[in-house]
Amino acid sequence: MPVSLLASLLCLITTQVLSKIHDPHKQECVTRRILCHPKAICQLDKLTSDYYCRCLPGYKGDGINNCQDPGFRITISNASVCDGFGEQVCLLKTRERKVTFNITVSIFGKRHQHEVRWYKFYSGQSPQFYSYRRRLALGKNRPLRVAVHERGQALTLLSIKEDDFYPNLFWAEVKPSTAPAKAAVVEAYDLRGFQLLNPSNLRYYFALDSMPIEVGEFLEGDNVAIQLPKYLQLPPSSFVRWIKEPRPMTLLDSHAVVLANGLDEIEIRGLMDTDFGYFRALVYDFSPDVPGRVLNAQRLFLINRDISKTCNGGRDEENCKCNPGFEGNGIHCVDIDECKKEMPVHCLAEATCINTYGSYFCRCPKGLEGDGVLSCIDIDECTRDPHACNQDATCLNTLGSYFCICQSGFIGDGVHCEAKSNWSPWSPWSVCSATCGLQKQMRIRQCTHPESGMRCVGPSADLKLCPKTQPCPHNGHWSEWSPWSMCSEKCSGIKKRIRICDSPAPSGGGLPCEGEKEELAMCNNSQCPVDGMWSPWASWTPCPITCGLGVVSRSRQCNSPAPQHGGNNCSGHGYEEGSCGFPEAYCKYLPKPSESIITGKLIQ
Repeated sequence: MPVSLLASLLCLITTQVLSKIHDPHKQECVTRRILCHPKAICQLDKLTSDYYCRCLPGYKGDGINNCQDPGFRITISNASVCDGFGEQVCLLKTRERKVTFNITVSIFGKRHQHEVRWYKFYSGQSPQFYSYRRRLALGKNRPLRVAVHERGQALTLLSIKEDDFYPNLFWAEVKPSTAPAKAAVVEAYDLRGFQLLNPSNLRYYFALDSMPIEVGEFLEGDNVAIQLPKYLQLPPSSFVRWIKEPRPMTLLDSHAVVLANGLDEIEIRGLMDTDFGYFRALVYDFSPDVPGRVLNAQRLFLINRDISKTCNGGRDEENCKCNPGFEGNGIHCVDIDECKKEMPVHCLAEATCINTYGSYFCRCPKGLEGDGVLSCIDIDECTRDPHACNQDATCLNTLGSYFCICQSGFIGDGVHCEAKSNWSPWSPWSVCSATCGLQKQMRIRQCTHPESGMRCVGPSADLKLCPKTQPCPHNGHWSEWSPWSMCSEKCSGIKKRIRICDSPAPSGGGLPCEGEKEELAMCNNSQCPVDGMWSPWASWTPCPITCGLGVVSRSRQCNSPAPQHGGNNCSGHGYEEGSCGFPEAYCKYLPKPSESIITGKLIQ
C-alpha cells in the first residue's frame, strides 16, 4: 500500500470530525457539466484522463441517475476499546505484546440476509510487492491467538505479534449470505484511495498502534541518531523504510514522507523546526503466511522539542535562558502553572483555564466555541456535520447543545429513527377480462417498513364486481336417466326410461340438449316360468343273456330344459323295459348276437 494511502488511513483514525463525503475532483465534474448523484463522487480515469461519477463504496448504480443504498451498515458495538475514532475506523493503542482484545460489531438493517467476514491486511513493500489480505475463518485461526466467534460478529486477539501493528490492519466486512465464500486463504489485495477517502458503511477497520518511543528533548541545531537494532531485532533478509508522519494529519494535502530506504539507522544533523515529530520505521520481510514481502514489524519514534529554553551557542547558564511559561536558571527550566489563583490569566468568567506545558489556554464550556479570552459563543450544531441526529430527524439547536426530533412518519429518539408502517397507495383495479357473467376486480396495497415492528390497520386487498356485465349463455345439459318402468307383460313386453334437460336448463340464449329424452327396451325377465322338456331316449342296455329271454331298459331326463320358476314338469315316463332273446328250444336257430331282436314294453 503506498505511503500516501497509509497517511490517508491514519488520518481517518486520528481525525475526530470528518466530512461524510470527500470529493476532491468535484469541481472538475461540475465544470464539465457532469452531475453526479448525491451518493457519488467525481473520479479521474488515469488511462483516458476522463472524469466520471462513481457511487460511494457500498452503493450500487451508475453514479449519475442512481446509487442504491445497500439498506444496512456495520458499526462497532464496544466503542470503549477504541483509543481514537474516524469514519468506520477504530484505533487500538497498546504498550504490551500480550493483550486480549474483544471486538464486537453490529449490523443494522436486513441482518438475516447477510454475514460478517473478518480479514487481516498485510501492507506490502510497494511498488515492488503487492499487499495481501487473509480471511479469518470462524473458530480459532492459526496461530491460535486469533478467534472469530459469535457467528462472525466478534474477534478476539489473545496476544499481539509484531505484524499485527499499523499499517497492517484487521477489518470486519458485511457480505450477502448468498455471496460465494472463499476458503481462509491469502490473496493479493491493495487498499485504494477511493476506499479510504470515503469508507464504506459495510466495512469497519481496526488498527493497532504502539505507543511512540520518545527520543530526548532537543533544540534546533542539535544532532539526533535513531538506531533501530537497539529496539528491534532485524533478520538479515529484512528491508527497512523510514517515514516522517505529519501530525496533526489532514486528509488531502499532508502525506507521510519517505526519508530513507534500506537503512537500519537514520541520523539528522542540525535539527530544523520541521524535523521534530513522529518517525516510523517500517520493517518488511518474507512471511510464511503470505507469498510476498510484507510488513513484519514497525517502531514509532517521537523526537521531542525542548520548548523550555532558548540557547545561543553552548548549553550553559550564560548562553541559555528559560522561555516564557518556564522558570529556572536556563539549564533547568520548570513549567509554570498559570492557572493558579495567584497567576494573572485572561480567561472569560465562563471559560476554564487549562495549564499546558509552558503555557495555558482558556476552554469554553461544552456547546460553546471561541478562544475563551475574547468570546465564547453558542455552537449551532445543527449546521455542522456531523451531528448525532438521524437523517430522518430534525435537528433543533439550543444554547450550548441541541436535540433531535424524528420527522413526521418516523418514530425514535431522534438519533435512531425508524419509518412508521403505513399503507402504500392502492394499486389500480385489475382488468375485467370477462364479457359476461360474474367477475370481480381486485386491488392491493402493502404495509411499508415492517422493520419498525408496527402493524397497519385494515385489509391489504379489496374486491368489487365488474360493472355492466350480462348473464352468460348456458347450454342445456341432460339430467341422469330415470329408473326403467315396469314391463308391459309379465315376462315380456317393453320398458321405458326418460331424462329431462334441466341440469341446467338452457338460459341466456344457450343451446338445448342434444339427443332423445326417452329410451325404450325389450323386457328380458330371467324369472319367467319355464316348462320342462324331455331329453332324447338313451340307448337300450345290452341283453344280459344269449339264450332264453332277458330284460333290457332305457331312460330319458326332464332337462331339455328342466322346469324353472314354477314351470310344468315333463309329462310321460322317463324309464322303459323290454324283453330280449328267444325260448331255449329255439336257441340253436338263433342268429349271431348282433342280429338278435329286442322287443320292449313299458315298465311303470
